[in-house]
Amino acid sequence: MSRHRGRRLALVVLVLAAAALAAAYRWVRSPPLPGASERVVVEFPIGTPTRRIFRILESRRVVHRALAAEIYYRVFRHGAPLRAGEYSFSPGDTLDRTIGLLETGEVVRHTVAIPEGSTDAECFALFVQQGIGTEQGFRRASREIDLVPGTPAGSTDLEGFLFPDTYVVTRSTPTREVLSLMVGNFRRHFTPELARKAAALGLSERDAVTVASLVEKETSLSEERPHVAAVYLNRLKLGMRLQCDPTVIYALARKGEWSGKLRRSDLEVDSPYNTYLHAGLPPGPICNPGAAALAAAVAPSESGDLYFVARGDGGHYFSRTYADHLAMIGKSRANTAEPDPPR
Repeated sequence: MSRHRGRRLALVVLVLAAAALAAAYRWVRSPPLPGASERVVVEFPIGTPTRRIFRILESRRVVHRALAAEIYYRVFRHGAPLRAGEYSFSPGDTLDRTIGLLETGEVVRHTVAIPEGSTDAECFALFVQQGIGTEQGFRRASREIDLVPGTPAGSTDLEGFLFPDTYVVTRSTPTREVLSLMVGNFRRHFTPELARKAAALGLSERDAVTVASLVEKETSLSEERPHVAAVYLNRLKLGMRLQCDPTVIYALARKGEWSGKLRRSDLEVDSPYNTYLHAGLPPGPICNPGAAALAAAVAPSESGDLYFVARGDGGHYFSRTYADHLAMIGKSRANTAEPDPPR
């Protein structure tokens, strides 16, 4: 072979190599679905093998070829670990971008809003609806209170201490970690100042949260919360039964017997939570109260009232004597067809 011919062959090889490198570069840098508009969500459980990850990505058309993508990953990305979790891939994502998401663990984050006054079961359901944990897992973790920092002494579950707020979590966030986030949030809101106010009223932290849960369920009006708290605390001082309808509803729900409408016969339900039958506070909170209800429970209004009945517009009529209360019930009946049972 002449020297001139050898140079021409070398030049051809260089051109072909350059073309191959250019094609490979375009392949790496170009999205697999040009012009597509919908994102692709894929979840990889913990322990999914690397080869399986790339096969799934190819089947979902996130990468062009699983084998080529895996080779590129191992050779040019040095095989950095790919993390489990739920990912959202854009149609415009390049192979580098796709691998980068998996290497850094940029998983999908879900926003879960917990309303004030939600029960534990209602909280769990909201997370499960977003694919985070299972109801069985949440119930099991909520009973393992020794493993959740910040749970008040005397608690048998987390009812009352899962602070209602908006939480941002991933589907790979462990159930117990979710609960720890919520209890930690409660701990930040039930401040040492609130604890001191509770102690001044003769209430333990758990008792204060229980009162707050009754207040939360009885009224949604911020200006009424301290007044409602005063009524219940006044009744406790006198040894009167609280006769709180929401405790009956909670008792029925725990038994799976809540129909959605409180009947007079329900006031006889056999449960320690039934404050029509049992004096004093119920065994624990009946919901997870928000900051305003927690504050009202330890800072009640200066009132001697012992009764209240719904007005029919979201508010209540308050009374100090039973005779006045009966008059308010009559007034309530003029506004509503079905007033609260007398307390």
